[in-house]
Amino acid sequence: MTFLWPNLLWLLTAVPVLVTVYLLLLRRRKKAAMRYASLSMVRDAASGGQRFRRHVPPVLFLLALVLMIVAIARPAAVITLPSQHETIILAMDVSGSMRAVDVAPSRIAAAQAAAHSFVASQPSNTRIGVVAFAATATVVQSPTEHRDDVLAAIDRFQLQRGTAVGSGLLVSLKTIFPDVEFDLRSWTNAN
Repeated sequence: MTFLWPNLLWLLTAVPVLVTVYLLLLRRRKKAAMRYASLSMVRDAASGGQRFRRHVPPVLFLLALVLMIVAIARPAAVITLPSQHETIILAMDVSGSMRAVDVAPSRIAAAQAAAHSFVASQPSNTRIGVVAFAATATVVQSPTEHRDDVLAAIDRFQLQRGTAVGSGLLVSLKTIFPDVEFDLRSWTNAN
């Protein structure tokens, strides 16, 4: 927790001063009580229940004063709240095998057309990113709600050599979860 106005916390030094003044007033009051003619009357007035209850209002006042001074200093804290947003990463193969024409007009053109229709069918609040993979994987478009940027990234694909599907998946996951460290050794040992 931080304070927006921490220089006002010096007002908390008034609390010990007020406690000292209160204790001095209690001492002075005891001396004044000794002036009564009958000490039995003083003992009855200062019975066990009275002794505790008479300190409650000053203690509540000091507590309220401390809280007020802390509030004046404007405490602030960063609170991470869960957010409700959907993120989709399109992992697209841009290897040389996408030149094949077994799908009209070519595999890459068919994949781009399918990606265009998929992007168009998504709700406007869904963030979409694009990862292209061949020998290596790269983020072509970071997740965004701007459909024109996503479609432009899909249209800019350049075919390359190699096919690293695992790298494409790993870069996609890292794009969605940037704070998570993925241990590839545990994955390769488990498989």
